Amino acid sequence: MRNRRLVLLIAVVMTAIACAWCQGEEVQAGSLSTRGVWVSCFEFEKLGLKNKTESQFRANANRIFANIKASGCNTVYFHVRSHDDAIYPSSIVKWSGYITKSGKALRYDPLKILVSSAHKYGLKFHAWLNPYRISQKKVLNPAAASTTDRIVRQVQEIITRYPVDGIHFDDYFYPTNEKKYNKVSKAERKKNVNAMVKKVYQTVKAKSSKLKFGISPAGDISYCEKIGADVKTWLSKSGYVDYIIPQIYWSDKYILSGKKTKLFTERLAAWRAINAKDVPMYIGLALYKAGYSLSDDLGWKKSSNNLAKQIDKIRAGNTEGYVLFSYSDLYRSGAAKEIRRYLQKIGKLTLNKKKKTLRAGKKYKLRVKATPSRIQGKVKWRSSNKKIATVSKRGVVKAKRKGKVKIYAYYGSLKKKCIVTVK
Repeated sequence: MRNRRLVLLIAVVMTAIACAWCQGEEVQAGSLSTRGVWVSCFEFEKLGLKNKTESQFRANANRIFANIKASGCNTVYFHVRSHDDAIYPSSIVKWSGYITKSGKALRYDPLKILVSSAHKYGLKFHAWLNPYRISQKKVLNPAAASTTDRIVRQVQEIITRYPVDGIHFDDYFYPTNEKKYNKVSKAERKKNVNAMVKKVYQTVKAKSSKLKFGISPAGDISYCEKIGADVKTWLSKSGYVDYIIPQIYWSDKYILSGKKTKLFTERLAAWRAINAKDVPMYIGLALYKAGYSLSDDLGWKKSSNNLAKQIDKIRAGNTEGYVLFSYSDLYRSGAAKEIRRYLQKIGKLTLNKKKKTLRAGKKYKLRVKATPSRIQGKVKWRSSNKKIATVSKRGVVKAKRKGKVKIYAYYGSLKKKCIVTVK
């Protein structure tokens, strides 16, 4: 009987592991396994990516990915198709006007450089596509078979030609500003979008089981369903997505119907509640709001600790990471305080020694490393008993008399200790 129970227990554990693998990620709730950032087409020009020579483009791409790595991220979601176009030489769609001058072909392949550069810095690269959008006001008809075919063929083109780590869609599905779609029912919208999403998923998986496909829907579930994003189905049935990134772009001091509402917390709980298959879920965070005075979302001006608190909440449940919108705001002066608190929240200190034995009268210099590398500023030191050993501002420990003492290194909310034994 005992052996039978053991076999059953092993089977249950192995099944759970297999399910996690099938969802496309080996992740643990609260682990922050994905720490991402979006790079939008609307940033290309100011980032030095539009209409540049190959050497200029390569240098600027390297700088961007170095900055992303230094800011504690491990994944980048990069805009490769924003308006039925491409930032690479495509046989399906035209060149993007956001990366070339008037859509004129470049003599090099930007996407090849971007993927290579991201991987050089240890970052995962997901190709971000707007599947339907043609312009800010027009979209491809989601009900048309030719639309799905066009999207799938471009996905196929990308995953065949480039070693991307995944394909990523954002929150634009059925438009709210085109009258001809107003008569399409919610059920019909979801049916049409689901057919496309499922076909893309199958295309990605046919290439490799290791390739990921995910979507970042709007943070309001009811709005998602209105525009055809059937998030409840995606999170309860297999064959749609490997991960999902709801854009929960509010603070907990949002004004709703004239009252202050903990909107981030409420929306986070709502997304967790519908995640029936425990699909890996990363939360889209509104870094672009940091430091701004917003009449309907007061938290971003009143506090510089929004992201840090939101990350605490992400860690506390069945969510495995976050994605910041967007890259430029990582280095925006108005967001500097928020970024400093964010870096401290995800950061850690490492000492070159956890334990050290010294003779009385001897000295030893403790060295501390702060990660992510963007964490800057002076580390403070403290001795728990100065009669046994002192520590200087530079981390030099001086042993004075026999005993044990704890030497602490501090940076903001980060702390690390070394146990020093004096003989």
